[in-house]
Amino acid sequence: MFLEILLFTFLGIGVGVVTGLIPGLHPNTVFVMILSLTFFLAQIPTPMVLAFVISLAISNTFTDFLPSILFGAPDPATALSVLPGHRFLLAGKGYEALFLTVIGGLGVAVLTLITMPLLLYLIPQIYNSIHTYLHMILLFIVLWMVLTERGMAKLYSLFIFILVGLFGFVSLNSLPSEMVLFPALTGLFAFSTLIISFHSKSTIPEQEETREIKGNHIKGILTGWLAGWLAGILPGIGAAQAGVIAAQVFRAKIRDFLTALGGINTANILFTFIVFYTLGKTRSGAMWTVSQLVDKLTFNDMLLISVVGAITCFISAILTLKIGKILIRRMKNVNYKRLNLSIIITLIVLVFIFTGWVGLFISLLGTCMGLLTILLGVRRSHLMGFLILPTILYFSGLGIFLGLFLGI
Repeated sequence: MFLEILLFTFLGIGVGVVTGLIPGLHPNTVFVMILSLTFFLAQIPTPMVLAFVISLAISNTFTDFLPSILFGAPDPATALSVLPGHRFLLAGKGYEALFLTVIGGLGVAVLTLITMPLLLYLIPQIYNSIHTYLHMILLFIVLWMVLTERGMAKLYSLFIFILVGLFGFVSLNSLPSEMVLFPALTGLFAFSTLIISFHSKSTIPEQEETREIKGNHIKGILTGWLAGWLAGILPGIGAAQAGVIAAQVFRAKIRDFLTALGGINTANILFTFIVFYTLGKTRSGAMWTVSQLVDKLTFNDMLLISVVGAITCFISAILTLKIGKILIRRMKNVNYKRLNLSIIITLIVLVFIFTGWVGLFISLLGTCMGLLTILLGVRRSHLMGFLILPTILYFSGLGIFLGLFLGI
């Protein structure tokens, strides 16, 4: 049984790497395909399927930063890494940006596994205490984000947040989320960044391949771990929203921010398994897949998840850095304008393939809002109002009335 579990773990890591490298291809797509193979699943023991699901989900959290940092193609979990990642790339430190996300994922995984006995006790207590006040907590954070801007940027940021939030509310309530998230976030973050870069005189400089990147990563890891709590425990809060909250609450510097983002993604996956074990609630596609196979997780299942998770994290970290180093080497002599143009065209094609003409229209709207945010000179974290405002409206109960008013 041990060798079979190890085999399924390696298989999951491989598939997770592939889904991470291809923009728009989400692990949830693979999970849906797996569940459609009911006859095949019936022949496989549950521990093997569990090993495959957890290893795929975790390995994806490491490699999905590669497209966002090097090519500007985000998914919901990595959208906020596009801007700082590009800044590092243009400073010749693309590998360092990738290293920071990897060290964040590894650090948070170790911290989560060490504290798991405490988490199994605390998570139900915390969830029952604060989930009723989620909309108020988010509203407070949004106001803080706005008020920390300077001068007229306060009004501009509030305008952007409301505009993008309504865009998110209407689109997410009119269409399936899988048709909205990829094109919207690609427009808001990737296309807007790439268009500005295309019209600048930037070129990709020689990239450093430092073997040892010095610095204290503890703040970033702790920030990612605590924000991962939020993303894993509370409904409606994903890694991107938690990233916004972490950046504001902990005043994270750019290196700490990238480390935290890497940690949030990994923490989110691990915490969703803990939440299902303690509360019986699903908070991710991976956990939903497991819930279709078993009614509840046992203590032995949690031990298996811990071991497979640890193995996956270390292997995925090595693979991500190795693949990243190869890609960065190939970018040294690339014409940056031509690269930007090719990425824009590639993303347009991917958006069309996955979401059709509707997705292209959503991307166009998102791009206009992203460019407006850049021109107004406000922080692009306000663009995450696309997900945060609909969450506030949903948990406050106001979403129903707004939906009726708008006729959606």
